[in-house]
Amino acid sequence: MANIFYRIDDRLIHGQVITTWTKYYRLRKIFIVDDQVADDPIQRQIIKAVAPSELTIEILKVNEAPLLIKDAETANQTSLVLVKGPDTLIALKELGIDFTEIIVGGMQYKEGRKKITRTISASEEEAQDFKNLAQQGVELIVQQVPTDRRGKLMPEINRSFPKGG
Repeated sequence: MANIFYRIDDRLIHGQVITTWTKYYRLRKIFIVDDQVADDPIQRQIIKAVAPSELTIEILKVNEAPLLIKDAETANQTSLVLVKGPDTLIALKELGIDFTEIIVGGMQYKEGRKKITRTISASEEEAQDFKNLAQQGVELIVQQVPTDRRGKLMPEINRSFPKGG
């Protein structure tokens, strides 16, 4: 499992992912798991256009992802699973994907979300999703780029959402 990394970043593919995370992990493949993006041919085309040619990009619906993630794991293909929010990771866990760490990069502020850190905002539902993942033994790491100090997300979530979610 150490060859598959999991990251939440609602911008999906952008400069930080392309220039730093790809090189840091020596990625061969990125799985973007998002039903909406998978159904949008224009978004798919834009994402594939900005990715380096030596990197394989798979844009998948949640229910399609487990088989390909497990195949990459078996083939020892260093890969990144990139999602917009914690709900997708909960769905992947329910479909049999096992992971113990998530790097949370960015979840932009928008209506219905509360600012948690400089780069992470969450709704009550998303906070509950993070709490559920933590209760399952998943470590939630805040880190924009690999050279940043790794922080823990749960103290910030618990401080911002002290009750249930």
